[in-house]
Amino acid sequence: MEKPQSLRRILAPFFIANGLIYGLNSLYYSFIPKYLKDIAGKTEGEIGGLLSIGPLVAIVSMLVCGIAADKAKAKNNVLIFIIIMSAVIFCLLNFSGSYIYLMIVFAFLMFFLSPFGGLLDAISLEFTTAAGLKYGPMRIMGSAAFGIFSLLLSLILSIFKDYIDVRIIFPAYILIAAGAVIAVRMMPKVAGHARGKVKVAYKDFFKDKACVTLLLFMFVAHFSFGCYVGFMQNFLEEQNNPSWIWGLAVFLSIIFELFFFWKFDYFFKRFKLKHIVIFATFTQALRYASFAFLLSGPMVLLTNFFTGSFATVINYATAYYINMTVRKEMRAYGLTIIYSVSFFVPRFLAGILGGFVVQNYSFVMLMQICAVINILLILSSKFLTFREPVDK
Repeated sequence: MEKPQSLRRILAPFFIANGLIYGLNSLYYSFIPKYLKDIAGKTEGEIGGLLSIGPLVAIVSMLVCGIAADKAKAKNNVLIFIIIMSAVIFCLLNFSGSYIYLMIVFAFLMFFLSPFGGLLDAISLEFTTAAGLKYGPMRIMGSAAFGIFSLLLSLILSIFKDYIDVRIIFPAYILIAAGAVIAVRMMPKVAGHARGKVKVAYKDFFKDKACVTLLLFMFVAHFSFGCYVGFMQNFLEEQNNPSWIWGLAVFLSIIFELFFFWKFDYFFKRFKLKHIVIFATFTQALRYASFAFLLSGPMVLLTNFFTGSFATVINYATAYYINMTVRKEMRAYGLTIIYSVSFFVPRFLAGILGGFVVQNYSFVMLMQICAVINILLILSSKFLTFREPVDK
């Protein structure tokens, strides 16, 4: 058993890396739509199109990075490389407002940014499982940082609006990325288990029907959440809400997520995986349905507080299942697949279809469509395969 001080030195980089890497995600997902509208001068339809390019590229990048991590001497090295590349390319967004230019930069940016979550989970979950440590508290740092960065930057943009604008995200990204690289370098190395193997049958991953069911729930969750996060910020501002409302809404949506990750191990021992996933989907349906009549800033804050980021709960139910059931040499691949097939594909569709609905109808109608899709998925769950994870 490690001494407490030694254990803290080992775990500290994991906590810091989770916080800073999800802080990078916060800068992209919470503020890029605002940058595209306020600085680049794009319409909702154009923003939707640009936001859909990255997820389309990410489908390929997730698979490439997942396989590379499985075959790498250390998965940490792959994560460090993509963080550095993402920082360089992120800053290129600020060089031109040309639509074609932005299309190309978004494609390259998301090639490197999209695998963050999958690789970080692969490293963190494998280390904590092997060491007999709890993963939940570690992952709390990521969720908290996502909300805190969104809130702080929103407040800064609101308080100092006469001196700075949303372009502050570019130097902020460089600083946070530098800290993330240092933290990942300090983490214990986690080897790629497919290294040296001639062939790994990755198609076997999709033979598990329960895993495919979880991917389907993730797909619906992230199509809906992609529609929400992609267009909600601009909708709030069009309703004459102050800019800090969006940051606070993101922060409040994290509150239950923090509780979930704190009790991560308890929930998966106390409740069936099926029940966790269906309950999370139900809360999402309530959130999107509520926008038919809860449209003011205070009501949006209330809705975010009570429904939380349950799409993330579905993410980690799936990640937990994969880490427990998939062979070691395929785990990084599996954990990046869940982001590729069931995160970035629906985000691509959310950008295209969501932008069309918002521009031609309304944001409220888009949210009602998302509510109906989630309800239909719940009703169809009795025909889908679920299985409790058993460690291999």
